[in-house]
Amino acid sequence: AFAVAITVGTLAVPATVGETTPAQAAYEPITGTGSTWSQNALDQWRRNVASNYGMTVNYSGVGSSAGRRDFINGSVDFAVSEIPFQSRPEDGSAPEVPPRGYAYMPIVAGGTAFMYNLKIGGKRVTNLRLSGETITKIFTGAITKWNDPQIQADNPGLAMPDKGIVPVLRSDGSGSTAQFTMWMSKQHPNLWNSFCASVGRATPCGLTSQYPGFGSAKLQNGSSGVAGYV
Repeated sequence: AFAVAITVGTLAVPATVGETTPAQAAYEPITGTGSTWSQNALDQWRRNVASNYGMTVNYSGVGSSAGRRDFINGSVDFAVSEIPFQSRPEDGSAPEVPPRGYAYMPIVAGGTAFMYNLKIGGKRVTNLRLSGETITKIFTGAITKWNDPQIQADNPGLAMPDKGIVPVLRSDGSGSTAQFTMWMSKQHPNLWNSFCASVGRATPCGLTSQYPGFGSAKLQNGSSGVAGYV
């Protein structure tokens, strides 16, 4: 995943002039919304500039889609999103075109990882291996149990239990969801397109920020909501 800060102008402008040190300068507070994936980094940076320079940077992790929408509506000074403004939103809504100038600035980068909660014989599994095809089948409803032959083949040293898999998805518009679904659309297009067709999405199906619910999947708000459920 790759988080991008959508900014306009200068992030923090000194409101005083003259020979003042950074600690003495008065800065105009700014506010942003967006990605929950990068919120931990942003919150640390906000604390750093508040203590070192007296800057107030407000930020709410409401999801990448909501952040881009807030910026378009003019309710925030900056937004953070894993994907840029969409010229053709997948939900058929109007193109995302901010009515003011802006620039993209990369701020953080990282990989998308999958957490899981699986016990065998009362012992937590910490060495699970899943191929890309297996992961895609889990998140498209083609594999629904831990003892599926394909999962067992990926993990010959484990006696996989006869238990249902509960995929946990984002309920809000998410850049992380967009990154993951784009990966599936490129690496396993047949599986992804078949799933999209089954949930009423047009095919061929590319990335989506809004993951459609299916089967036993649980939808949770924000990255912390997904992590907390798991």
